[in-house]
Amino acid sequence: MRYYVVENEKPVGPYEVDQLVARGLKGDDLVWCDGMADWKRADSIEEIRCALGGAMPPVPPVDYSSACQAEGSMPPVPPCEPQYQQPYQQPQYAAGDNPMSMGVPPKNWLVESILCTLCCCLPFGIVGIVKASNVNSLWNAGRYDEAYKASADAKKWTLIGVGVGLAVNIIYTIVMFATGFINNLQ
Repeated sequence: MRYYVVENEKPVGPYEVDQLVARGLKGDDLVWCDGMADWKRADSIEEIRCALGGAMPPVPPVDYSSACQAEGSMPPVPPCEPQYQQPYQQPQYAAGDNPMSMGVPPKNWLVESILCTLCCCLPFGIVGIVKASNVNSLWNAGRYDEAYKASADAKKWTLIGVGVGLAVNIIYTIVMFATGFINNLQ
């Protein structure tokens, strides 16, 4: 028997079963042939299921409630739901979860530490860089707890450096304006 298959929400074909399998037909693809009232999943048809490997259990037919417009014509393709991809989000772990078993290395804070060193506070930024540079090597050595601690320390020292740098710049600016104001009074 020759079947049509839905590709990009349009029917293409007809193809023999072996041609469908060669085209990469999956069990959840929709197919139709003469004599069928509506589109069906490929794995709900015995001939196709056997060609795909036969190990899949039959799937109950799905009613798409679409009617043929004329006797013997191909039924309209059921609408496909759009596939939306979610943007990547850093996984959040509850207490007791073990992210090491998931293979998720911690953030190393290296870029932030370098920027802190260059722009804010040299001493705290350097400590942040040293801690940040240890994160990946500890993780690759399988010392996961130490890698997470080094990541937390790098974050801590980087944020302290940014805070101290901002405070020093604010105080410096205030002193410069005050000095200029006092010099203008004399």
